[in-house]
Amino acid sequence: MDGNDLTSVLMLLEDTRGKLKHLKEYYDEKKDQELASAYYSEIDLHQDPVGLFRNLNKLLEDTHVNQLPYNAATRNSLYSIVDLREDGNLKSIYSGKVRDPAQVIKEDYEVETNRRNMFPLLDDESINSLDFMYNCEHVVPQSWFDKKNPMRGDLHHLFTCEKDCNSLRSNHPYFDFDDYTPVMDANVVKSQCGKYEEGRFEPESGKGEAARATLYFLLRYPKEIRHYSSGGIDMLLQWHKQHPVTDFERRRNMEIHRIQQNRNPLIDFPELAGNIDFSLSLLGE
Repeated sequence: MDGNDLTSVLMLLEDTRGKLKHLKEYYDEKKDQELASAYYSEIDLHQDPVGLFRNLNKLLEDTHVNQLPYNAATRNSLYSIVDLREDGNLKSIYSGKVRDPAQVIKEDYEVETNRRNMFPLLDDESINSLDFMYNCEHVVPQSWFDKKNPMRGDLHHLFTCEKDCNSLRSNHPYFDFDDYTPVMDANVVKSQCGKYEEGRFEPESGKGEAARATLYFLLRYPKEIRHYSSGGIDMLLQWHKQHPVTDFERRRNMEIHRIQQNRNPLIDFPELAGNIDFSLSLLGE
């Protein structure tokens, strides 16, 4: 991304934020329900758990028409459109820290510029394979699926995340510690990211979003990762139940549908979570 691209992205951001200010509603529920109704029109949502998993998997795969690479353009779509909150700002998924999207975009632009200066002879594909720390979190860590596409650029499991929290979580699986009770409130900003111990991580904030994004990944890409057991899925389902879907997630899902053409059923129909046989996603099952 060069200076002209940065200017274009910042202009897009300001345009999106301006539209948010003038909209009657941050999230257009009626429009989204119409989109969801059409999207799932050929799916029997009351079928048996095995059939529901298989048919939703096929739908998510068949409709994932625009498979994005993981690059500056994809991250900028996240920061300038997909992840914007009602006030036009971003929130770090694990800490809840409010971030100015323009600043986040500029920080990532600096990282992008520095890495190109460090490796001027590499092509874009080679550069994108290198590890650099951005303000973007894959809730399913890239190393778990060998940085393969289309998983790597799938916006459904990408979230804004400050670099410190991104680094703390690393590629450790989520966990629920008995002695740790996050005190994150939706209206409170805290600096800590969560608890890390013995290769496991429990976030301070964003448990519901992280759980639904991970469950989407398991549904969209069955048998691609080996880091979850039936117990891990039960924990994700519990987080899903304890932290209900928000309008932020609903709007986000609608925007990703517009970009990628597929949706997250756990956001559209939260009540279906317990009726989907996620064991079919596990390696060795």
